[in-house]
Amino acid sequence: PMMDWTDRHCRFLHRQLTRRALLYTEMVVADAVIHGERERLLGFDVTEHPVALQLGGSDPRKLAEAVRIGEAFGYDEINLNVG
Repeated sequence: PMMDWTDRHCRFLHRQLTRRALLYTEMVVADAVIHGERERLLGFDVTEHPVALQLGGSDPRKLAEAVRIGEAFGYDEINLNVG
């Protein structure tokens, strides 16, 4: 599972191991992105690039809003986990 694992510290360590890998965030649910502390949930350091945001949810409207918010943070990819 990616939740509570691939946080900023973990991604920083992984980036030190290789520059070639696409790093993934923890899975963040759309509601958390919309209503939560965005910098804490979505913030990352420029040295983590390339980095992908993993978004989870089942409501297309909320996912679309969360994608727009994530896009503004500058992720290289946004991965949708729908259910």
